[in-house]
Amino acid sequence: MRRLVLEAPYTMKMTEAPIPVPDPQQVRIKVHKIGVCGSDPTIYKGLHPYVTFPVVLGHEISGTIDAVGENVSKNRIGQRVTIIPHQVCGHCDPCKHEIYNFCEELKCTGAEADGACCDYFCIDSKMALEMPDTMSMEMGALVEPACVAYHGAKRGQIQRTDKVLIIGAGPIGMFCMQSCFALGAKEVYMADMDAARLKLAKSLGVTGVIDVSKEDLISGLTRLVGTEKNIDVFYDCVGEKGSVLNNILSVAKRGSRVVVIGVLQKEYVIPLLPDFVQHELTLSGTTMYVPQDYREMIELMGTGVIRIDGMVSHHFSLEELPNVLDMIVNRREKTFKVVINVAGE
Repeated sequence: MRRLVLEAPYTMKMTEAPIPVPDPQQVRIKVHKIGVCGSDPTIYKGLHPYVTFPVVLGHEISGTIDAVGENVSKNRIGQRVTIIPHQVCGHCDPCKHEIYNFCEELKCTGAEADGACCDYFCIDSKMALEMPDTMSMEMGALVEPACVAYHGAKRGQIQRTDKVLIIGAGPIGMFCMQSCFALGAKEVYMADMDAARLKLAKSLGVTGVIDVSKEDLISGLTRLVGTEKNIDVFYDCVGEKGSVLNNILSVAKRGSRVVVIGVLQKEYVIPLLPDFVQHELTLSGTTMYVPQDYREMIELMGTGVIRIDGMVSHHFSLEELPNVLDMIVNRREKTFKVVINVAGE
């Protein structure tokens, strides 16, 4: 089978490998589609703090179970599945309660462990969740980023009277916006400096948008909700150096909730952080997801509550992935969500 290996930063090689045999508790997945995550270019450049080389990328995965280990029901063969890309110890207290993102031995497929940029790969059967016929393989590959956003949205403790602002209209922001509505938010607004992304947000149902290349947050929120103090929950879907979080702290009313979904860099700059204490804000972090998020997201996607319409900007073959990552890293072409067609559809 084909197996695309990132041997060193900026160096990927297509290799031939034997088709793997599943261990007793595993299923073997015939990989259909893989989503390209924002973390993949970081790994490609050698900047991910937890990745060692060589490594096989790919953690946003859909496929079909084509073989099972001896302790797994043969009835699972043929199931269309989406994958929780977690390898865990299975015996710690978080694992016993399906809180895999808290397992101290957690390894993420496609980062700390080899991923699915190959024709077949094996994973523990409990990490392969069946999809309904109403979900396409493309939707299945995007369940993972959708769950990142959904888990983060839950951290905001959404109430039915809440007005929400999401800053960052990338794929996670789009899924966060839809997740907030699914969780019962009254109104959800989005801010970004990319007009095309804000247009996509409108097509997916956002209440209103702020183009921060044309107006600042206070002006935009005043236009949309009367005053910036009418927002109850803020989501930072950018992270990085902390400028977005700092802007949120500058406008957040006392007692509001703030969730950081975007990854903050270590050398962050947040001058207004003391306002977090003084204004009695609730500041929440979030990391990945748990299986219950996956089960709920499969239901939400399967029934059309959360959509991916217009989110996939590019499709490529597995052989093209090295050029795709180079294109993204060097910003040669504008992309939104890229999907790799492994099975050749």
